[in-house]
Amino acid sequence: MIDSLPIGAKITLPKGTYKLDSAIILKDGMKLIASNNNVKIKGTGNNILFWTGNDNTFQGIEFQNCGTAISVLYKKGLSVLSCGFTSNISYAAVNIYGGSNCSVKYSYFYDVHKFGVLIDKDSSNITIDNNNFNNAKVFDGNAFEQISGHVYCMNGTDVKVTNNIIKNSGGQGIFFGYNSTTGKGTTNSVASNNLTEGNGQEGATIYGGESKVSSGNSFIGNTSKNNRFNQIEVWQSDNNLVSGNTVEESLAGTGNLGAICLFTTTGTTVSGNKVLSAQSNGINITAGSSNCQIANNNIANTNVKNDIDSSEKGNGILLDSNGISQPQYISIKSNKINSSIGIIGKSGIYSTSNTNQHNIIDTNAISSYKYGLHEYADMTRE
Repeated sequence: MIDSLPIGAKITLPKGTYKLDSAIILKDGMKLIASNNNVKIKGTGNNILFWTGNDNTFQGIEFQNCGTAISVLYKKGLSVLSCGFTSNISYAAVNIYGGSNCSVKYSYFYDVHKFGVLIDKDSSNITIDNNNFNNAKVFDGNAFEQISGHVYCMNGTDVKVTNNIIKNSGGQGIFFGYNSTTGKGTTNSVASNNLTEGNGQEGATIYGGESKVSSGNSFIGNTSKNNRFNQIEVWQSDNNLVSGNTVEESLAGTGNLGAICLFTTTGTTVSGNKVLSAQSNGINITAGSSNCQIANNNIANTNVKNDIDSSEKGNGILLDSNGISQPQYISIKSNKINSSIGIIGKSGIYSTSNTNQHNIIDTNAISSYKYGLHEYADMTRE
């Protein structure tokens, strides 16, 4: 049927289940629209269902049991609207490779165990908005972290991930990372107003590798809670913004270095965030990070794990080398660090260095910690 129709055809599919054992190649401008909410397209378990042309639309269709439902290869203008991706999609629900001007909106993803939306190869202007990503079990039922993610950008620019519910991936919730094969990363992208919860690695990560090929990205206004590792993480990536987010680590078995973690990053700003609880540190600044601004954050109830032996765990803000090098030229100003669970036997601000690291630590309000500004952190100030 599709082969017989011209470029730009609109195809309204009657209700029913359509089983495909090979891929369909769409012509430019074609639109596949479900006539009602009972149109399902099923694969054989590992096949690709659709290769797109330019400017294709899928609306109201549920895709099931395939390797990849929709694959974009150097095409533009894909629109996925109010679709479903369920029941054993083994690789990627939507795979955008070298694509541009694509959007996935108002759709749901369930029982997708590898990638929900996978983005790579210089893709640009990609919008992922108002979707629901979920699996049946926390961490997708995995005892250990997986290489996977609901929104997983290995390489692209101007990627916008907004207003989504992102839960129970075996790996990351949102990943702005890099492709180790091509050496290219994610730039000038933003994740805002998302909920990331119960994911098997971080809730949201910016990762650039040793060459720091990812940079200039933003996490703004998200809620990230009870993911296995750090709730928000900037790892080997420069000039990012983490602002207005709310993070929480209230469940045992969650949290790692810090609810918000900066690892080998330069020029990153962390401002106006709320740390409601942290199993270890509230904000962890580590591994040679430099010239970062940490300002106007509210940090509460750290050391939920009750670590009594390690001084570098459980603090409001930690400065630490992590075996690499001490953070330098860090500005920590006007943060509020407190506790609603009694006195915490840790420091509001602590450093594992006791020598000048050219830091600015000023006008912070610390209460209900055994030590406020620890003398070691004081000694790292300019």
